[in-house]
Amino acid sequence: MKYSMQSKLRQWVEAGNLISPRFPAALLVTIGITLATGTANAQATADRLRLTKGSEAGEVIDMSPTEVTVKKTPAGERKIAVNTIKTLTFHGEPLELTQARVNAGNGGFSKALELLDKINVAAIKRDYVKQDVEYYKALCAARLALGGTGEIGKAGQQLSSFARGNPKSFHFLEAAEVIGDLLMAGERYPQAEKTYGELAKAPWPEYKIRSAVAVGRSLQAQNKPADAIKQFDAALAVVDDTPESQKQKLAATLGKAVSLAESGKGDEAVTTIEKIIQDADPSDKELQARAHNALGTCYEKAGRKKDALFSFLYVDVIYNTIPEAHAEALSHLTALWKAVGQDERSREARQMLLDKYAGSRWAKETP
Repeated sequence: MKYSMQSKLRQWVEAGNLISPRFPAALLVTIGITLATGTANAQATADRLRLTKGSEAGEVIDMSPTEVTVKKTPAGERKIAVNTIKTLTFHGEPLELTQARVNAGNGGFSKALELLDKINVAAIKRDYVKQDVEYYKALCAARLALGGTGEIGKAGQQLSSFARGNPKSFHFLEAAEVIGDLLMAGERYPQAEKTYGELAKAPWPEYKIRSAVAVGRSLQAQNKPADAIKQFDAALAVVDDTPESQKQKLAATLGKAVSLAESGKGDEAVTTIEKIIQDADPSDKELQARAHNALGTCYEKAGRKKDALFSFLYVDVIYNTIPEAHAEALSHLTALWKAVGQDERSREARQMLLDKYAGSRWAKETP
């Protein structure tokens, strides 16, 4: 059937009648259906990448921390930069992995782990798929530990083991950042800063900004505001106006404002943070949570306890899905509720901190 159709098409082309009214409409429809079906079948059996702009399909044949190589037929190969990849779904992967990836992306780390634990990894033939199962198990465990559920040290070992065993994984840079967060949560600051430095080796400006911001936060946690400000200034000095870079620069501006407050420049810091809250995307929950916590810290340092309380309470009520920020807010609320004579609310805040984020540094630092 297929050969017969192609023969007829060849005859009509050779006769110069391809666009003639005599060219059978039914044959055109048949050709269209065949081509469309062929394309659909090719995509159905391909690995699929959802990108920041558009999508791509083909067979993943190689990867590195900065790019994924996709084999396309008949177009050859295409190298895709990791910073443009939102998700990568492998052809034939277990449905549990597909769903777990979605859950992890939405913050449902416990549910993702339940799904991943159902997968028989030994039955998976493709190494890239096995690698993804291992990565998401480690990532979810790490995210849960950072949120106070699970052991920071154990999660760090699991994710570090993945990074060492898969140095060419396109997940490597994300893994390095999360490992840095785990090291910082464990108060291993020099190691955290070294790990964050891996991000700066990437060829994209937004990763260099991201690295400097992360190191700056580590220095803040060590009460080194002057050194932290240098890192945030370095982040702000990177020339790039992409949306991701602008987002990271807002984070750098926010970090610098907090360090300025710690250096005694509270009024300047408050003005800067209020502008960030106003200008930032309301749906960027992590940035908004950090900004309100920063504003609360500035108010607290200035002795404006009620203003500080309302800023931290805003995080407790609106942005409580961001574990690190919520734990920080609860830590401050424990002291602030007590300062305004609300001892019962203070005990409630502390108990919630211990119940939800027992493994966090905020729980350890809150009397």
